Amino acid sequence: MSPTRDIFEERAQNLSQGELKKRKRTFTCIIAAVFVILAAQLFNLQVIQGERYRKLSQENYLRITPIPAPRGDILDRNGKTLVTSRPAFSVFYWYLDKEKAESTLPRLAGILGLDLGEIQKKVQQYSGRYFEPIPIAKDITPEQYTTIVEDAPNLPGVFIEPQPIRYYPEGELASPVLGYVGEITDSQLKSERYKDYKMGDIIGQQGLESYYEDVLRGKDGGYQVEVDYRGRPTGNVGPGIDPEPGKNVVLELDVDLQKAAEEALVKALKTSPKAKGAAAVVLDVKTGGVLVMASLPGFDPNKLITGITQSELNQKIQSGQWRFANLATTGLYPPGSSFKIITAIAALAEGKVDPKEKIFDPGYHPMAPTLVCHKRGGHGYVDLEEALAVSCNVYFYEMGRRLGVDTLAKYAKLLGLGEKTGIDLYGENYGTVPSTEWKKKAYSENRVAQPEFLLSEHMMAAMGQVFHMDTPIQMASVVQAIANDGVRMKPRLARKIVDSQGNTVKEFAPEVSGTLGVSPDILETVKRGMLRVTSDKIGTAYWAFYDFPVKVAGKTGTAQNPLGEDHAWFVGFAPYDKPEIALAVVVDQGGSGSAVAAPVARAIFEAYFLSKSSQGGVSSPEGR
Repeated sequence: MSPTRDIFEERAQNLSQGELKKRKRTFTCIIAAVFVILAAQLFNLQVIQGERYRKLSQENYLRITPIPAPRGDILDRNGKTLVTSRPAFSVFYWYLDKEKAESTLPRLAGILGLDLGEIQKKVQQYSGRYFEPIPIAKDITPEQYTTIVEDAPNLPGVFIEPQPIRYYPEGELASPVLGYVGEITDSQLKSERYKDYKMGDIIGQQGLESYYEDVLRGKDGGYQVEVDYRGRPTGNVGPGIDPEPGKNVVLELDVDLQKAAEEALVKALKTSPKAKGAAAVVLDVKTGGVLVMASLPGFDPNKLITGITQSELNQKIQSGQWRFANLATTGLYPPGSSFKIITAIAALAEGKVDPKEKIFDPGYHPMAPTLVCHKRGGHGYVDLEEALAVSCNVYFYEMGRRLGVDTLAKYAKLLGLGEKTGIDLYGENYGTVPSTEWKKKAYSENRVAQPEFLLSEHMMAAMGQVFHMDTPIQMASVVQAIANDGVRMKPRLARKIVDSQGNTVKEFAPEVSGTLGVSPDILETVKRGMLRVTSDKIGTAYWAFYDFPVKVAGKTGTAQNPLGEDHAWFVGFAPYDKPEIALAVVVDQGGSGSAVAAPVARAIFEAYFLSKSSQGGVSSPEGR
């Protein structure tokens, strides 16, 4: 017998029977307590918190794979589709493991004609989220579809899904206005606006596609995908939720009138070889609805959707074939002589001239002989209406001298210049209205040579030169206000929002942006001068409109450009007696307003009144 065993037996003999029983009870209680605690915990896990842990367990092996919702359509005022979605086949990839990816991706890149590095970069972006299908290519060709299907055994993880993609039936028409869509960028994902979006989502990147993103975007659906412990899909798919399509945006835009405007602008660009671009805006005089917004050159959004290489895109931009900027809202140009209608209103309203006062034009202004008239030898004696008709520089130099730049700025701002019109597009420019305060600030920022205005600059300001910078939509808004008895309406592209069932969700009512607040007689005097521009043989746009059956009030402008050729302007409205539409046309470095911009305006007016006549809206043309 071992010594250790002898010691334990001796100690046990020394313990009393009572103590042994006591220790046994204590040990039994401890064991019972442990079992009670274990039982309670099991009850808590399985009964009390069972549902919670069941969900957590499911989430550990179930992932939701989204089904993208079709975006809403964009329609013109007559229901013609400008933007929609069409079915197409897209290629996706489910990451299985590194070994399979190394054999699959190069093979897939060869079939699709894509750069392997770009595909690998996309896959890397989804690292840790491989339960989500990785989009590789959109709108594949029938040949690519057939090759992938036939080669499926050698392309593990690759699959093809039908998916709606954006389609622009009219191609480049109104492209800077409609915009385009594209995959969300890293910087956009960090923006508060896109907090509910995820990598790979398609969003509006410009124009109406971007402005009405929240409306056009639908609600994605999804289906359950079972994954293994490494997050890789096992192939088992659970129940899903159908996507909810986005809502449709119905515009004020008239697609036929838009086509006529763009065709006229293309013709103007062809006849003006030094021109860099062109824009036109047509507004409904009473509502401010935008019937036309054209900016050339534009781009083909369909090519951006189906795929274009960076080198091809760079070539189109650098060669001037494509331009993404919307010149109608972002293009800044000195208005030149088209600003004279504002100078005329200011001079009459401030009592600086009587409508019948005649001012002599010898071909230059006596107080500033370097400021000459565009007509050699001058126009002789002219009153305000005649000065507008012939666009007499000397008459308006004198008005600038009498008014001063600050008074001119007052009326320019009353007509909306120097501020955004509020059009439903992002990126609209403010423009510049020169004033004493503005020049002092510009001087402090080293943007001008001296802080005060020279006498000649006051006089040139009345001509729409020296620091004046306006957008085409601002000038269209000015003419709309004059035609509408001084009431300026907020321009708007969208007319209403309609759901996928055709029910109207929201209508946009016309909004007043401001009122000019001058006597009706003043406006009538200026309108008569504008009428003579097109109807009087001395008028600068007479030869563009001499046989036009509808009375048009307008003003030409040839704006000096220190960086190149003059900019060609025409602004106007029609019919003269009961105005319906107002417009502004500018051809960037196009030259003469009367020779280049006025014919574009005529083509737009012709298309509008011809369309109204065919619809029974005009019973007979207005005579002269």
